[in-house]
Formats: sequence, structure tokens, C-alpha cells
Amino acid sequence: MFTYKCEIQSGPMLEIKYYQSLRKRNKKNMSRSINRAITSEKMAQANRIRGEQHTQRLILANFKQGDWWVRFSAPYQNFTEEEFEKIVSNFFKRIKYHAKKQGLQFKYIGFCECGKRGSNWHLHIIIEDCVKDIAMKMWQWSNGINLTPLYEDGSFADLAKYIRKDVTGTKRLKTSRNLTKPAVTVTEGKKREFKKLEKGEALQIPQGYYLVRDEMWVNDFTGASFYFTYLAIDNHKYRRKDMINNDT
Repeated sequence: MFTYKCEIQSGPMLEIKYYQSLRKRNKKNMSRSINRAITSEKMAQANRIRGEQHTQRLILANFKQGDWWVRFSAPYQNFTEEEFEKIVSNFFKRIKYHAKKQGLQFKYIGFCECGKRGSNWHLHIIIEDCVKDIAMKMWQWSNGINLTPLYEDGSFADLAKYIRKDVTGTKRLKTSRNLTKPAVTVTEGKKREFKKLEKGEALQIPQGYYLVRDEMWVNDFTGASFYFTYLAIDNHKYRRKDMINNDT
């Protein structure tokens, strides 16, 4: 059994996972571990959780308190999906053009969605404060804009869940290509540290961070794995309730 330590750095959030594997990483010609059959329901749930975690990491790596969660709405009329997608595409091109003229980047994470009656197309996106005014000028319906400031309580976990949630099947997830990706580092774990965790002993918290969550999972083949989430101490004073506009 091989022991590993995985660290994921997403802006102010640091995640550390200690786990064991039946095979050695990056070594060729090694047989793979046994695939455990799971139900489609459990697979869907696992995919949903991974999607939410990935989105949360992207938010933390690219945005901060003071940036914006914005809803850009079109008039209540029967746009087709293709027509609204074209409107959004041109909207993004105009923002990018004017932002570039000012030496700015245009980053975004969000989705397109339509109301239940099929006549309320709108775009929800997270944008940086530096491009907010540009975006507002570029949207052709000035009375169809709703702004909500970002707050970091929960490290944007609720916002990530809302972005990934798709009840009606009409969401069209969108992310810009210039987003900073979370930094992932996997190293061989110290067996002594792993033994401490198995005994329920606490490990030293990384300098400059405080612990916000710890979890343990048990796999039938590889045993226990341990997962810790930390936030930078300098980020603590900014933690407040995430505010998201759910008026879809």
C-alpha cells in the first residue's frame, strides 16, 4: 500500500488529503486498483460533488470579496436558445474588447438559463469589480441588470452549489478560458503522519492558516483517507455570508 499527500491551493483556501493507494503513482506497467462498482445514483452524486468542488476552487482562485455576482436579463419575449446564446457571445466579445483597451482581463464563471415558461432568458455570471462598469455599459437592456456583491463566508460553497444546480435542465455553464487553475501537488506521504491520523491524533496546522473542516472516508480496499480544509488567516476578517440572487 502506498501513502500519498495531495495539496490543492485555490486562492486563500488550502485543501490537504492523506490517502493510500494500491498502486504507485506515475509508475508504468503497474496493475490498476480494483474498480468498485457503484450505482448510477451514487455516481451522479459523486459527479455533482466533484463539480461543486471544482467550481468553488475556480471562484476562490480568481475572485474575491468586492467582486460581483450579476444577473443580466433579456426582455420577456420568446428568444430561442440559439438567439440568446448569440446575444451573450457578442456581449462577451464587447466586454473583452473594451477591457483589453484598458489593460484589463475579462474573467467570468456562470450560466445561461431560461425561466420555466420559456420567455425569461438571463445570464448569471461572476465578474471582477474592475470590469463591472464595462459590462453594465455593454448589456443592451440597462433595466435588466441585478448586482450582488460577493462575500466569502463558507468560501463561496453556497454560490458554487447554486451555479452547478440545474433543476430545469436549461442551464448552460460558461467559464472564460483565462481562469487561474487551482494548484495541485501530490507527494509521497509520511507514514508516520498517516499513522497519527489513524489513531485520531491531530497534525500541525500549516503556518498562516486556520482549520475550517476535517473529514474522514473509508474505502473497502484502501482503508481510511483524511481530508482537511484550511483558510488563510489574513482572509478570516473578510468572512461574511455569501449573497446570491436566486430569482430565476
